Amino acid sequence: MGDFTHRVTDALLRSEMLPVMFRMKFMRMAGYKVATNSCFWAGANLRSKRLTVGGNVFVNVGFFFDGFDTLTIGENVRIGQFVKIITATHEIGPPKQRGTHETIGKAVRIENGSWIGSCAIILPGVTVASGCVIAAAAVVTKSTEPNGLYAGNPARLIRMLPDGGQQEASLLLAETA
Repeated sequence: MGDFTHRVTDALLRSEMLPVMFRMKFMRMAGYKVATNSCFWAGANLRSKRLTVGGNVFVNVGFFFDGFDTLTIGENVRIGQFVKIITATHEIGPPKQRGTHETIGKAVRIENGSWIGSCAIILPGVTVASGCVIAAAAVVTKSTEPNGLYAGNPARLIRMLPDGGQQEASLLLAETA
């Protein structure tokens, strides 16, 4: 994080001049752990290589990962435009300086099948459980339960989503008809 080589690599990866096919090959050649069928669109700001990305993941424009601690993204995940993943925080200090100097890293995990809406922010130490939907502009401060729809600031459970069972899928289709 912060070294010249990484800054140059990150700037190249963010460029819209680099076609996505070459971007993904270059990321893997540069040491990023990204599955071959996953895609980062232009404008992604990756402040370190402390990330692991599973298969069939799509990360849209403007993605930001601070890179202080690790980020693990499972399979079949969709990440919307301008999503921010923050892994660094500080303890609350005395009145003279509330944000202490020592930075604390807390890993973030996004599990299989999740969808993170545009402009959502995921804070340090959070696990987005499998099958979750995080609404646009939600601020996720705590880990989620599987198959939940979360929205707001701070993000709260709005409702549970079908877990893939045939009966629940039929109910969802009837609900939207």
